[in-house]
Amino acid sequence: MNLMGIKFYDDYLKAISFCFRHNIKIYAVPKNQKEYYIEVDNNGRITRSPKAYKLKEWSDKIVELYVHYYRKLAPSDN
Repeated sequence: MNLMGIKFYDDYLKAISFCFRHNIKIYAVPKNQKEYYIEVDNNGRITRSPKAYKLKEWSDKIVELYVHYYRKLAPSDN
């Protein structure tokens, strides 16, 4: 994932705003001291990742998921 790419970064900022406005929250939940699950709370419907992510992986996965939901759900003119 290229977090520094201008297009991706621009989409990420739009994605966070879009998801918050539409009551979609994505966050890490500890599995143990070294691994975390990712949960998506989509208007009260919570989905947990089957995979646990290490400390340095989960934040990138959250960014990726916010952009995914934005690109999937936002009107095409955004």
